[in-house]
Amino acid sequence: MNKALLLFPLLLSLAGPAMASPEQAASLKEMLTHRLSESAISRDRLHVERVPDVAVTGRAGLYQIRIPKLRLAAADGWMAEVPLVEGEGTPQPDGSWRLKLRLPQGVTLYGGNGFRLGDIALGRQNLTMAISADGRSLLSADLELGEGTFIPAMGAGTGSLSALRLALTPRAMKDGLWSGRVSFAIDGLSLKDPMGVDRLSVQRLRLEGGADGLDMRRMGDFLASGDRVHLDRLARIADLSADIEGFRQVRDDGTRSALRTGKGKLTLSGLTAARAALALDWTHDGLDHTGPGTAPGLLPVQAQIMVNGAALPKALLTGAKPSEGWIPLLAASGSTVKLSRLFLANPQSTILGQGDFRFSPANASGAAGQAELSLRGVDKIIAGINQAMGARGAALAIGLYAVQGLGRVEPGRQGTTHQYSLTITPQGQVTLNGTDATSLFKGLMVRN
Repeated sequence: MNKALLLFPLLLSLAGPAMASPEQAASLKEMLTHRLSESAISRDRLHVERVPDVAVTGRAGLYQIRIPKLRLAAADGWMAEVPLVEGEGTPQPDGSWRLKLRLPQGVTLYGGNGFRLGDIALGRQNLTMAISADGRSLLSADLELGEGTFIPAMGAGTGSLSALRLALTPRAMKDGLWSGRVSFAIDGLSLKDPMGVDRLSVQRLRLEGGADGLDMRRMGDFLASGDRVHLDRLARIADLSADIEGFRQVRDDGTRSALRTGKGKLTLSGLTAARAALALDWTHDGLDHTGPGTAPGLLPVQAQIMVNGAALPKALLTGAKPSEGWIPLLAASGSTVKLSRLFLANPQSTILGQGDFRFSPANASGAAGQAELSLRGVDKIIAGINQAMGARGAALAIGLYAVQGLGRVEPGRQGTTHQYSLTITPQGQVTLNGTDATSLFKGLMVRN
């Protein structure tokens, strides 16, 4: 009987949630307010415009959250105002919080000039996430929005969104380093200007990736500020796959871009070491791009690229451009690059090739290797360079004329192609189809 009485409190704790405490409610409010205050002070490219009055109350083991007038501002003056964020917070045994949030009144958008553009109404929403105890790391997420409609103010365009889904699935979390998978999907996005022109539309977009040892704080700083310095030591391994269909965009300067289909995968490893590795596999079809400074002869309507790089300096990732150029840095790192397939084509020209290169400080030019290249429509490529670059591309165009004369000419049904066997010796000598082209290539590198 006494043992049963001792077990009774334990059974009660398992049967229902723990009682909410005023102290824990105050702690959650303080954490949320502190994080919003830090964002407001930072003035990152996306930040809180002002600190709202956060309210947290405890009830039956849950903590009711209410945040009125949450304003997210961009560096260019655009702003999204959420009239009300409400939901529940549930404390977890490890000190983290599980949040389930709602936006009952939608979102209001303001342009860079401060004028109200309109309101976003959400027909379907599910916003569930887990955050660390200090609120600095997003540990997991399941965010779903659907049946979104943009209701414009006077003179603004319209927009709609069929569905948006973000899922962040953790595998491990230790010492602030996150490992797991993430997926992001958009269906039926359409934005029109006041004249009814499609400024942006996406039929389908799928992004899926993962990371091992991802520093969540660095990731958050990078997303907030856009500063690539935060990419240094971001993760041990990361990969990202993309699948896009039916993309169209019209910019303010009249430039029009479209892509029928695109698919690829990028894998990065060794990101916490001195040297990293990269693997890229990308293919697309139906690329169209017109506007100022564009040339149809240079546009890869179809493309297929497969490349692997090893022992790459981290500056390639972080954007810290070396003062002496990339070749000396690649050579000092002992980097290697293997181009398994290069295919760029449009109705006027085609570039097809593969190659294997290594970089070494023992070589005066820094690089050595070989490649096989096939060019169709060299005249069109040269004309495209002149059209797009003008006087800035004169040296490159003259160099391609010289290269054209060294090619093995092969007629074909789609036009004449020029075949090349390129070799760069460890001593730095460059040959094209057995002819010394060292001076030609050195001149191109100096002038371009």
